[in-house]
Amino acid sequence: MSIFETDIWRVGIIKTPLKDVIINGVKTIHWLEEEESFKFLADPFGIYKDDKLYVFAEAYDYRKRHGRIEVLIFDQELALIDRRVVLNEPWHLSYPMIIEDQGDIYMLPEAYKSGQTILYKAVQFPYSWEKVDSFSFPEVVIDPTLFFYNHLWWLFYTPVKEGLSKQGVLSVAWSECLIGPWHLHKLNPVRISPTSSRPGGNVVMISEGIILPTQNCSLTYGGGLSFLNITLLTSDQFEARVSGKCEPNKAFYNYTQGVHTLSAAGPYTLIDAKKIINQPLKRLYIDSQYYSYQKSIKTLNH
Repeated sequence: MSIFETDIWRVGIIKTPLKDVIINGVKTIHWLEEEESFKFLADPFGIYKDDKLYVFAEAYDYRKRHGRIEVLIFDQELALIDRRVVLNEPWHLSYPMIIEDQGDIYMLPEAYKSGQTILYKAVQFPYSWEKVDSFSFPEVVIDPTLFFYNHLWWLFYTPVKEGLSKQGVLSVAWSECLIGPWHLHKLNPVRISPTSSRPGGNVVMISEGIILPTQNCSLTYGGGLSFLNITLLTSDQFEARVSGKCEPNKAFYNYTQGVHTLSAAGPYTLIDAKKIINQPLKRLYIDSQYYSYQKSIKTLNH
């Protein structure tokens, strides 16, 4: 990809539960408005509560190269009620996994550039979140995906480790409690494949068993989704096979060059898709940054 080519992601809402989307495919999508130049929304996760759809997503600005988490609230007609920043840290944030446990709502976003794996709890849903200090995880992770199964919490993720791909590795951990302690799976990494390892949305149960959406990054980052059917999952066993896929079709309009998140929100499914554009404004921005840098060097030398 040229340095002037840019991934632009867009979030959409499917008026069908995730289970049905996985079985029957993507038919129609209600697309959110496109963002301004240099910006996009991606990695949507959500919750349907009190007749409102709460969509949490990564809001990214190429000029700042820094993601933060925003919430967009929709009524039953999918009219936008409110939109605000709800989580902004000194480090990049994305993939805001939302989970409920014992009446509380939690968010586990990707925050690996902080060097930590951080769990947040809603103290005033959906706008105010605080770190759960008692939460501790033994690895720094990418795209952490929580799932409750067989009386245990499971976390699927891509580990941040030297020598391991950030786009083609799957590891697993388990715990009796969401807060921990967490135990790494004995077979980690349980899967190494650029086509079906990095998590890409909520886990769902269908007749075939556990389905984990995973990213197909074999040709491009987030080029599509592979449905990983996990047929055996215990603290010391793991078996899985790819049982399906999600790739852009005519419902994606001109966002046909990738899809990397598919998540559940009650009667809705959230999705994102990308187009790759040659951005002349990006060239101007890079040139202006270079000019400013050269000017500062000359000032220092004088």
